Amino acid sequence: MTGTKIYNSLNKIVDENDVLWITTPDDTIPTIEKEISKLNVKGKSICHASGSLSSAALQFSKNAGAAVYSIHPIYAFSHKTVDFKELQNVKFSLEGDFLRENDDMVLQMMDKIGNFYFIRSAKTSATYHLANVFVSNLTLALLDIGVSYFQDMGLSEQEAISAVMPLIKGNIRNIEEKGFLSSLTGPVPRGDWKTVQRHLSVVKEEDKEIYQKLSLHLLGLSRNKGNIDKENNYKKVELCLKGLEE
Repeated sequence: MTGTKIYNSLNKIVDENDVLWITTPDDTIPTIEKEISKLNVKGKSICHASGSLSSAALQFSKNAGAAVYSIHPIYAFSHKTVDFKELQNVKFSLEGDFLRENDDMVLQMMDKIGNFYFIRSAKTSATYHLANVFVSNLTLALLDIGVSYFQDMGLSEQEAISAVMPLIKGNIRNIEEKGFLSSLTGPVPRGDWKTVQRHLSVVKEEDKEIYQKLSLHLLGLSRNKGNIDKENNYKKVELCLKGLEE
């Protein structure tokens, strides 16, 4: 697909390339890196594509004289036939042994690719990956919960997804264009406490805590927006969500 050279020898790929990027599942990175470190990696740049592991996962290569990096694409790769046009817009986060920009091969590579990137510290690896999981994997779980209620009404999964997709895309587009506060909609920002009551009367027990916590978060955002005239209704919403209705 990429028109690049295929190697069947680890020794040969190390010999012929200055920058090596390990893009395997996280659990196999240490094993592969340990084998690479036994070869002549002095002066080379060894990278991995894990968001949860820092460049310290490449310690053997660093001890052998290589510069080491974590380069993570902020994107959900669910299959290997990703549309290349989409990859043009993928953003990256970088962490590792950066030299002066003009001398650093990895930064030169990223600049040549042309995608936006930012540099983070190794200490933030767990927090950084958590942020990605919140906006990607956990969002998928939340959408699945929402779709399940449509399925309970008799729609198939595909019918339910088709029905809610304009709503999902519209929200994402609003966030991208206007930010979070200006994209607030629904009963909580409106202070519609009676609708919240009705939701709580039908939400499944296993989903109740998620509904409460996310709605309370929305309530906090709504208050940050400064709708002082709705504060009395917001207090009623809060009491409903905390099970303290008057």
